[in-house]
Amino acid sequence: MFVFRNDSPSDQSNAAPMSRDRDLLYFWGARFVRQTFFAAIVIPFIVVADGRADVSFSTVVIDPGHGGWDRGGIRGQIVPEKTVALDTALRLQKLLQRAGLRTVMTRTTDVYIPLSVRSAIANVEPDAIFVSIHYNAARRSGAHGIETYSENNRGAVLAARIQRQIVTRVSTENRGIRSAEYYVLRNCRLPAVLVECGFLTNPVEAQLALTPEYRETVAEQIAGGITEQRQFSFPPLVPNHQGRLVHKIKKHRKVVDSERLVYPCATMTRARVKRVAVDQLREAGPTVGRGLCG
Repeated sequence: MFVFRNDSPSDQSNAAPMSRDRDLLYFWGARFVRQTFFAAIVIPFIVVADGRADVSFSTVVIDPGHGGWDRGGIRGQIVPEKTVALDTALRLQKLLQRAGLRTVMTRTTDVYIPLSVRSAIANVEPDAIFVSIHYNAARRSGAHGIETYSENNRGAVLAARIQRQIVTRVSTENRGIRSAEYYVLRNCRLPAVLVECGFLTNPVEAQLALTPEYRETVAEQIAGGITEQRQFSFPPLVPNHQGRLVHKIKKHRKVVDSERLVYPCATMTRARVKRVAVDQLREAGPTVGRGLCG
């Protein structure tokens, strides 16, 4: 069950302390091990992100999941994921703009944007991060909690900060930072994360997701993680072919929809990616081009 917290992170006895000057992210392990803070952490070597940066990025590409004909989630789900994801993303955009960050939205209305276009929009930004907003689903209605995905060690640094910020305000299962073969993460050249903001197949979390207060709280905490990360540099990229986090959970197998697992047919150059993005945005219609940048 969700309960909003007003106490400070330092008062949380169940949260492991995280240094503001260096993040120890255990990454690229063979399996998950349950721990108090991340809920799932890895083993064999440590990627250390340390050292403050004046400004490590100036732009945030915000990607509201699904849209248009793609409702998201699973059949029979009452709350459409596309709707609450878009609302949360728009709230996040406003918060980041107030903090002085430039924002780029992959969509601002209820339209479907192909995955190749989403990643292409991100990849033309030279000094940015990518944050995809989703809500979770499972066959089992009891599944609940917050989790944040990344595909490599650079994304994991950002994922850790966002996950920590959310779970300090919302009392639910901390499902931790995880890695997965999501198209928008794997094909994004920026530090990229995908945030699952609660289970719409869980009756309690679905009702909360319908409230503006909950969506605003989630957006505020995601913004907090982003602005915190802006003070620090990202670690050097570890090639993702040397091993990968494996997501293994016995009590819950995540329902992964087609949006997250589409594979590219070919590798495109930067110029080709930009051209494809522009062409597909034109085909999608005039509503897609409006208000993308802020």
